[in-house]
Amino acid sequence: MSLLENLYNVAVNILRPLLPAFGAASPKVSAAVEGRRVAAGDIVRWAERERDPFRPLLWLHGASAGELAGAIPVVECVRSESPGLQLLVTYSSPSAESVLDELDPDHAGYPPLETMADCREAIEGSRPDALVFAKLDAWPALTRAAADVGVPLGMINATVRPSSTRLRGPGRQLLVPSYGRLDGVGAVAEGEIERLEMLGTRTEAIRVTGDASFERALERVDRAREVESGGAGRLPPRATNRIRLCAGSTWPEDERVLIEAAATLARSPSVAESGVGLDLVLVPHEPDASAVKRIRELCLRHLGVEPRLWSEGPTLPPEASGVESPAPLVVDAVGFLAELYLECDLAWVGGGIGGEGLHSVVEPAAAGLPVLFGPVHDRWEAREMVRQEIAIEAPPEETAPVLADLLADPRRRADMGSRARTYVESGRGATEASARLVLELLDGSRVR
Repeated sequence: MSLLENLYNVAVNILRPLLPAFGAASPKVSAAVEGRRVAAGDIVRWAERERDPFRPLLWLHGASAGELAGAIPVVECVRSESPGLQLLVTYSSPSAESVLDELDPDHAGYPPLETMADCREAIEGSRPDALVFAKLDAWPALTRAAADVGVPLGMINATVRPSSTRLRGPGRQLLVPSYGRLDGVGAVAEGEIERLEMLGTRTEAIRVTGDASFERALERVDRAREVESGGAGRLPPRATNRIRLCAGSTWPEDERVLIEAAATLARSPSVAESGVGLDLVLVPHEPDASAVKRIRELCLRHLGVEPRLWSEGPTLPPEASGVESPAPLVVDAVGFLAELYLECDLAWVGGGIGGEGLHSVVEPAAAGLPVLFGPVHDRWEAREMVRQEIAIEAPPEETAPVLADLLADPRRRADMGSRARTYVESGRGATEASARLVLELLDGSRVR
């Protein structure tokens, strides 16, 4: 155990009595703090009741919903090869609870508090055959506790953004031993290898497997297309001179930028001359009453109209045949974003201006749409899509001009959308390669 890891362990133990004060910041933080405080005991009690020593146990950890969602097809593939598999899932953010039904774990909850005592209690009590991290969220004490008792460690869909604080300063020094303990790492692309090595990952432990979230996105979109072809769409009909933009998983800053851009376009002489208008479909990340209220205020302030609500049975107003955009449609429900993308011409992905991080840019690309998002993000696939000119990174002040150009150029929209779908399809095979890595870790544990 490195000196910095020892200091980290001491610091966490010192701060432990103060954790309830951190939890007072918000209900989500409170849930995470309390969850981690009692996690080791919860895991041990589950193992005492339900752990079958004759069946392999995979411990999968992901920071939040996005990381765990990308691991879903891998888990399904591993289960097909190892039908008796038990699955323990841990996560750092309560958002992960939204994907637990698809993962179908035997036990799920927060990881143990980052002290050696708690992590040893959880590892020794559950006796996993492998501990696998989804994307990046490897923890020092947890990796050390697992390595000390010979549990194989792995990472799938592994990626490290070039600007990550993990690559420099104390953060890197703290994490180097953790990444050095990894026995198998599936990188999303060749470009990740150097950064993973900088974090201490052994060269021989790394292989390029791709990102399994690509195949998950293709599956979700193709399933949605089948549903759509069997009945009426989710959205109302529209006039032929309307270009519909679906803004998925938006945060307040996304909504402000898009509604201001829509107002700018409605006043634009060039847009009026083209005869093509923009329809906004806003899908808030948290579609509660407060989201509807803030969008209503923005629409009244900038567009002079009330938004329409999906829950009220939206219909296209008669004036929609003009260039002025009709009132934005607010989707105040969850669970069918993929279907909405299929009924639109453009996609904006929320979280790249303000929020808790950019959401999935792969799903709208799988739907064959040009994809736009804000400039603040850490997603490798978003960077690659911008590089290939199948997505556009639009700062707030440039959003209206970018949209105006796309409205005026149907050939560009079609080309971007077609190449976006092709890009996602190029990721096929990642699920099988990642599952093979996980199975090798599980097999290695049984050999030892």
